[in-house]
Amino acid sequence: MDRDAPTRDALFARAAAWVARLDAADCSRAERQAFEDWLAGDPARVRAWTEAERLHARAASLRNDPWLRAGARHVVRRPPLYRRPLFGFAAAAALCLAVGIGWAWTTDGNPTLHTYVNSGAAPQQQVLEDGSVVVLDAHTTLTARFGWRRRGIELQRGRMQLQVAPARQAMRVQAGNSTLRDIGTTFQVERLDDGRIDVALLEGALEIDSRGAEGMRRALRPGQQLQVQPSGRIAPAQPLSRQQAEGWPLGRLVFDATPLPVALARMNRYTPTRVVLGDPALSALAVSGTFGAGDQAALLSALEEGWSITRHARADGTLELRRRQ
Repeated sequence: MDRDAPTRDALFARAAAWVARLDAADCSRAERQAFEDWLAGDPARVRAWTEAERLHARAASLRNDPWLRAGARHVVRRPPLYRRPLFGFAAAAALCLAVGIGWAWTTDGNPTLHTYVNSGAAPQQQVLEDGSVVVLDAHTTLTARFGWRRRGIELQRGRMQLQVAPARQAMRVQAGNSTLRDIGTTFQVERLDDGRIDVALLEGALEIDSRGAEGMRRALRPGQQLQVQPSGRIAPAQPLSRQQAEGWPLGRLVFDATPLPVALARMNRYTPTRVVLGDPALSALAVSGTFGAGDQAALLSALEEGWSITRHARADGTLELRRRQ
């Protein structure tokens, strides 16, 4: 007998109660804060809430489905089907109705794909179709679909900060090999050039699933950040640097022992001239300091003074960094 079953059942019942309460029109701000505190207390609560919210959304969508309601009106108080001469026609119609509902459920109403692009050299704020607010870093692209039973975003490249609008449907964010499940929070996601995914949670609760040879699942708490490797391995959560997280949406790049390749990739988003490493040994260096977004000259000056690094222009205009001989 599974000794943990009563605990799981009780946890699911509590999560289901929260789902119902949050959906109520008179749910207060204090109750929502209490819910976030409860959710952040244990990763198992996030999983229980996810299951309860998914079941609640499915039941609600089926309950309000106009086809089912219309079908129910025609079925109530009718004589047995075998006595009716149109039994065969009714059975065929019922089959078509079932197929139609199944198609609608599978395709989620075939929501339109929306693409959001920031091709400029500064962060941009946009309001998504569902009311969520996103800050797109320079040279960032994402796509979004908002259906009647789920919401989904895929970060194609770059970095974003997402403040998810509260809704019955959870938000799923895809970034590389990682899927983030959100319940109305504020978090940041970044796709690095080498395939790694950086995730930082400012408020609320977040669950991260990864695919690959080392696929894992982990819950993130407010004030934490983590990195997902291309293999799917999720590194242990670390304290979040608020200055770093709050800086880039305002045009400030805050580096705190940031690997040099990552620092260069972030600065490159804001400038037409790319800077790359010409010496693989430089990848081991870490950068600290605050720079204006696009202030490439200040970063290069700091590297030249601190580590005797020189720059060389390639034929295509790219700047290559090497150790001074």
